[in-house]
Amino acid sequence: MIRALAVPAALVAFVACGDGGEAPAPGPGTFDSAGVSIVTSAPTDGVYADVAEEAALAVGAEEGPEELLFGRIASVARDERGNLVVADRAAGEIRIFGADGSHLRSFGGRGEGPGEFRALDGAWPTPGGGIVAADGRLDRISRFDAMGSPVGTAELSSPDRVALVTPLGLAGPETFLGQVRPLSMPSMDESPADALEEIMDEEHGPPVFFLRYAMDGRVLDTLARRPGQRRKLSTSGDGDTIMMQLIVVPFSPQPSAAGSDHGVAITGGTEYEISLFDASGQLSRIARLAEQPTLRTDEHLEAYVRSSGNPFMQDEASIRKMIANYREMPMPESLPAYTRLRIAETGELWARRYSLRGAPFHRWDVFGTEGRYLGRVEVPSSFRVEEVGRGRIAGIATDELGVQRAEVRDLIFTDR
Repeated sequence: MIRALAVPAALVAFVACGDGGEAPAPGPGTFDSAGVSIVTSAPTDGVYADVAEEAALAVGAEEGPEELLFGRIASVARDERGNLVVADRAAGEIRIFGADGSHLRSFGGRGEGPGEFRALDGAWPTPGGGIVAADGRLDRISRFDAMGSPVGTAELSSPDRVALVTPLGLAGPETFLGQVRPLSMPSMDESPADALEEIMDEEHGPPVFFLRYAMDGRVLDTLARRPGQRRKLSTSGDGDTIMMQLIVVPFSPQPSAAGSDHGVAITGGTEYEISLFDASGQLSRIARLAEQPTLRTDEHLEAYVRSSGNPFMQDEASIRKMIANYREMPMPESLPAYTRLRIAETGELWARRYSLRGAPFHRWDVFGTEGRYLGRVEVPSSFRVEEVGRGRIAGIATDELGVQRAEVRDLIFTDR
């Protein structure tokens, strides 16, 4: 009899403007049989923008008033007035700060009632002053008015009876974006090991679906299906007790998506390529860089293990053993390509390249509204970009003590 089933999520994970040179020339534009524009750009070393070292606005503290103490920030966004909307997952609270950093109001809280959260995954302002927030544990979205009063909730439905739904944010006017991963559960005649084998594909990874929802929770359409991260089944124990683990294969790409009023951007993570869907859910453009991801080396694997933060690998012998174990897995030949996407307020697309944990900067590639590559931005790895617009980036800064702050930083553009 199976006593335990453990499924750890082993995840390991460069944006700035204008270096004074000519903007890179667009690559050839083509159209597929459905009339979708495919824009391929030659890779260049041009800079799109630099990020200011000091924050133009920072909210958060190690000690002080309760509203400035964040446990774990899930999202940061700015509304039409420039106010900061900060979702604190640890407290289950949405906190609103003025453009000068003053605290205006807080609402939400832990629970399952209207306006409450078990797992607050983010909060995003909508036109007109409202806010939409998501709870990944309850699989629902909640709507609030400008003052934080709840005005409605909706459960995010799933095409699969048993699936993991991850809310991702707004997908356009009155639409919401979600990621769905079907989960196969054992029947009375099927062992958990057999069920795990069904959802585990070591070559491609289990499927991930990106769906658009109406604000009442109905599925409007499935935008894309992409292979998820590859996983390896590991078993230990004997007799009546067996421990099974699904271990993420190092360097396996993970699909990613981001939404905005302009629509949705999706990448499979295997190539420097992004698919863009308009606000109606139609595929409108594919942006590509004519560049292959970096080939994986033994040095990459060693750096991966040493920077993992695994508390069970404190000595050289355990590190070497883990490296040897990973070498037995069907690892990809190349590093992942893009790992995170953002759509700027004016429609430009930002795509973050894969980097090993501990890298000082993350490189973001920026594409124009027509799909042409514009250059790169390098952002400190301690800053997670949540929003781009109005010549600034907003996001989450984490200091060396682990204290989180919501920050806004200027983008420094150079004349082209």
